[in-house]
Amino acid sequence: MLAQLDSVLKERLRAVVDGERVTEADLRKLMEEGGAWVRILRGQLERSEQMLAEVAADPASSLAEVAEAFRSVNELRPDLDELRALLGALEERAREFRAAWLSTR
Repeated sequence: MLAQLDSVLKERLRAVVDGERVTEADLRKLMEEGGAWVRILRGQLERSEQMLAEVAADPASSLAEVAEAFRSVNELRPDLDELRALLGALEERAREFRAAWLSTR
């Protein structure tokens, strides 16, 4: 379920960054949703990194436990980086949108 929400949000962000017409309200909503999702992913990544550190430090941990924790970190970090990049591009798009709107006033 969370992966689907992440995917839908990223698709929407890409569309807006690529020039899809939006309103100021749409931009604000996307920024809020994106910011919330960044916080969720950051929390998941921090938990996964903590789990990796714990299982790596425990000699009784199985290789499967270490591999699972490592996999989780390796999946979350690029996902979070991609979302941050999309939000940065959205911020630039929002500046352009607002500048264009102000120039017509």
